Amino acid sequence: MRFDDMLATVLAQPADSPLARATMWRQLVDLAAQGRGGDPALQAQAAQRLRELRDDVPMAVRAEVARALAGRPLPSAIVALFAEEKPAIAAPLLRLARLSAQEWVALLPTLPIGARALLRHRDDLAPEVRAALASFGAADLVLQQEVVEGEQQVDGGEQIRDLITRIDAFQRRRSEGSDAQPRIAEAPPAPGSFRFETDGEGVVRWVVGVPRGPLIGETIALPGEGAHGVDGHVAGAFRRRAPFRDARLSVAGEGAAAGEWRISAVPFFDARDGRFLGYRGTGRRPRADERAQRIAGLFGSGMAADSLRQLVHELRTPINAISGFAEMIAEQMLGPIVEIYRARAAEIVAQAHRLLGAIDDLDVAAKIETHRLQLEHEAVDVAALLTAAAADHAALANERGAIIALDVAPGVAHAAGDAAAVGRMCARLVAATVGLAERGETITLRLVQEAETLQVTVTRPAALTGQDEPTLLDPGYGPEGESPDAPSLGLGFSLRLVRNLATAAQGGFEIGAERFELRLPVDGDAARVEGRG
Repeated sequence: MRFDDMLATVLAQPADSPLARATMWRQLVDLAAQGRGGDPALQAQAAQRLRELRDDVPMAVRAEVARALAGRPLPSAIVALFAEEKPAIAAPLLRLARLSAQEWVALLPTLPIGARALLRHRDDLAPEVRAALASFGAADLVLQQEVVEGEQQVDGGEQIRDLITRIDAFQRRRSEGSDAQPRIAEAPPAPGSFRFETDGEGVVRWVVGVPRGPLIGETIALPGEGAHGVDGHVAGAFRRRAPFRDARLSVAGEGAAAGEWRISAVPFFDARDGRFLGYRGTGRRPRADERAQRIAGLFGSGMAADSLRQLVHELRTPINAISGFAEMIAEQMLGPIVEIYRARAAEIVAQAHRLLGAIDDLDVAAKIETHRLQLEHEAVDVAALLTAAAADHAALANERGAIIALDVAPGVAHAAGDAAAVGRMCARLVAATVGLAERGETITLRLVQEAETLQVTVTRPAALTGQDEPTLLDPGYGPEGESPDAPSLGLGFSLRLVRNLATAAQGGFEIGAERFELRLPVDGDAARVEGRG
């Protein structure tokens, strides 16, 4: 027999830094998921170490690992470990975990109430497992005390009194005799609003106005997985402990709480020590005009392309005038100026240029949408444009403590396309990724040639971990909320613009799990081509 000492080797490694602890956690999870290390004492030691390291691992990383494990054959110990997590992390794994009926029955008493609640939604568990779950009903469904901001305290006693009143009413009707005609209860109107409160980690702990089940345990700290959950604006605001208004929330299911909502909330803090305690807010159903934004308009944003182009032209003139006058002040063309005013004028010039860039993006997007974009078919030096984009954003990368790594394969050909369009695509990809990079992160820009195609790949920043293509292309998605370093029109808008420009240039754009990939045709015959939206 050969002894598997991998588990012991990992446990013996030093973990004296956050990165080392997170790495050890990942390694131990992977080994435990594979059932490595047959010694029960060693497995128990690994489980204890995983629990000790858990708080040192970012919530987004734990959620990513849980999604990766979902559906795989797993030991019950790993299922138990992730069942202790918040529902936003535990749900993907618990919905797909496959254990024997005996393992489930043995595991159920050790699971948190929230984990057992998630299992109750599964219809593929063995009858004995469902029976065991039912036996926990009285304990799991205990009425808990809840507090409403700005009102008197509402506790379980009031709910119990309401339940007793309903029982009394039922018994009175029953005592009237079986001859009484049954009354057909009218369906209650669908709720149009609710109130909620989260804890300090963004997990919803209190809800009133709609059924609590679909919302309790959901998180506002992370953008939703797939089509459901909160949008990036909420997650960005949560990181900055900032208020948010009319953000999107999609609730899965078919009950009264399911569907689309618009939520607004403000953070609240401990009055004694200023400690952040969570968010309190409200939710409402979207108005008809807000629903329409998901159907019509520029890039699905509700902005009419033609009227937007007219607005764009009206905005350019005053912004150019402001920028020009500020530049004259900064350059002292009107005479000597105090340094503080020169610096302020230079800042106005920079902001005006950024605003003009956003306006140009809107104009191009509107032209694509209305099939009016015309692109030149000429030889374009993509390497030079990518190098220029990297240089333009080097200062931003330095401010964020990130690194831009440029890797251009030798001898790559020129692309066939429009120089302005290719430059815009390169600049927007670099801005979108560098503007979201975290300290110590490297954003790699790579240009290679494969046959008749040029490929520009840009690594996705860690802030976008776990977000799928529909989420990233949502015009309202912005993982940094209102961060000044984030793309001016939102990440979703920038990525859609790059994708549509690439299509118009007879190329393509793909969102991979780890990188964005822009494909452009190698230089050929020059001709004028009409862009397609």
